[in-house]
Amino acid sequence: MYRMQDRYVADVGDFGKFQLFRYLFNHDQSPLNSKEISQIWFMHKGEGEENNDGKHIDYFERMVGTDEYLEHSLLDVIMRNKREVTELEKLKLLKNAKFFYEEVPKALEDRYLWLNTALTFANKSQIVAVAPDNGMALKCNRADKCFEFLTLNEHYTQKVYPHKYIFADEVSYFFRLPYLEVCIVYQHLGRCFSHNEQIASLKSSLEESYPFVLAVKHKPYSPRVFFFLSKSQVIHESLEIRLQSFSSIYSEFWKLF
Repeated sequence: MYRMQDRYVADVGDFGKFQLFRYLFNHDQSPLNSKEISQIWFMHKGEGEENNDGKHIDYFERMVGTDEYLEHSLLDVIMRNKREVTELEKLKLLKNAKFFYEEVPKALEDRYLWLNTALTFANKSQIVAVAPDNGMALKCNRADKCFEFLTLNEHYTQKVYPHKYIFADEVSYFFRLPYLEVCIVYQHLGRCFSHNEQIASLKSSLEESYPFVLAVKHKPYSPRVFFFLSKSQVIHESLEIRLQSFSSIYSEFWKLF
């Protein structure tokens, strides 16, 4: 049982993620409708990390009518007390999607083996979504309102819980997969400086390494952002149009950057 990821299942963050992905990838008018999706969960047991994460499951009244199948599916998971990551795959919330469940190891040498297994799993997918608990491993510079992107080899031991992060070089490995068109990176927003300034800073920094970057913020409760790293301008522009529509329809909950 992977307690840390399981307890997030069906919370407001999960609803937001699948609401977004279903709008982008489950509709005929979407440019990525028929593409294969690999969802890379960063599974771990989370020893010694007692907190209230995953408690926000009282959001359904606010979301009524936004995606009825998703609403009913996640509510059913909660009512059946089946808040387990594997339930999300059983619900078939995303077509053409497959899910990677291997536990993230603690030792650095084992992390490389885990990464290689994840890359092999996603090797032929056009869309890869990585979902570490906290997002990218970063070091905050409050004075200059910017971040240093930490690498696996040089900074792994600097993080108390490295299994909760994806490191900069790992993002680049996923982005370089041969069939990949879009890599989606989840990022939890912290208290370093204002959330919108964090997004602007991260987006600007990512654009130095990746040709086409979009960011969409999910507002409810603890804000988070999804970065879309595209390989082609055509996909980037199509995604931008789709995300503009999505964030306009659901402006109470989402903001495009």
